Amino acid sequence: MKEVQPKLTDWNIPEGDFNVLKSIQDNWNICFTKSSNKNNRTSADVQAKNDARKVYEKQLRGFVAQWLTSNSKIPNGDRERMGITIKSRTRTAVPKPVTIPVGDVDFSIHMQHTIHFHDDSTPHRKAKPAGAHGCEIWMKLGGDAPRDANELSYIITATRTPFVKTFDGNDAGKRVYYQFRWVNTRGEQGPWSNVISAMVAF
Repeated sequence: MKEVQPKLTDWNIPEGDFNVLKSIQDNWNICFTKSSNKNNRTSADVQAKNDARKVYEKQLRGFVAQWLTSNSKIPNGDRERMGITIKSRTRTAVPKPVTIPVGDVDFSIHMQHTIHFHDDSTPHRKAKPAGAHGCEIWMKLGGDAPRDANELSYIITATRTPFVKTFDGNDAGKRVYYQFRWVNTRGEQGPWSNVISAMVAF
């Protein structure tokens, strides 16, 4: 408080806001001093001290958050002297995916595949891994299982599970092969999943 008052104008802090905090601080100091006298205090004095502390802490946190922590006019050196945490200006880089999606296909509905997926590290949860934007779904229709990703065709980047793929009549009875991989918010792709397959039901 002693460091803030002389800088109210420089830091563009309203004097009225500071005076409210100062008044609440003064009340806290009075109540604290009175309750500290163990030989001459009452239970009401102790309760008053506790109540004053709650009010002061709430007001102080709000003042620091509004006027000190993010105030562009306050140099970081002054924040350090006041014991205020300095916010980092750099963002943590989104990690490249290292886990793989595990897929499952429900082909019980005519001409439709319902594709469920989850992360291999959290088999009992639907949540995507940290930093992942979605799951890339690729497929090969008919023929033998793909030996290389070049044989696959991109379908969609699904941001939630399940994804429903529909087929036309010419695809009935064909086997469809799927592979998946996570992609993060920067467009970086993770490793490929295993190939899974399902028939297109008549």
